[in-house]
Amino acid sequence: MSHARTANYIALPVLLAAAVLGYYWVWGLLFLWWTIPTILNGQAFLVFEINRDDDPVLFWAIVCLWALSGLMMLAASLFPQHAHLMT
Repeated sequence: MSHARTANYIALPVLLAAAVLGYYWVWGLLFLWWTIPTILNGQAFLVFEINRDDDPVLFWAIVCLWALSGLMMLAASLFPQHAHLMT
């Protein structure tokens, strides 16, 4: 089994547990992680594939949304007293 495949099999139960336990920072890290290959590859996925060259506005809107969502989830976990400001 490849490294990437093993990581996916480990990530799924970790993400499920994080959702059940309310550890949103794990999801925040995942959203931030997704932005890296998306920017490098110039390809994002929403409902269907979006290429940076074909639809740059939608591509960058998705990248910004993922990055902002990730940062907000991390901030809500690091500063729970201010989490209500992020909803």
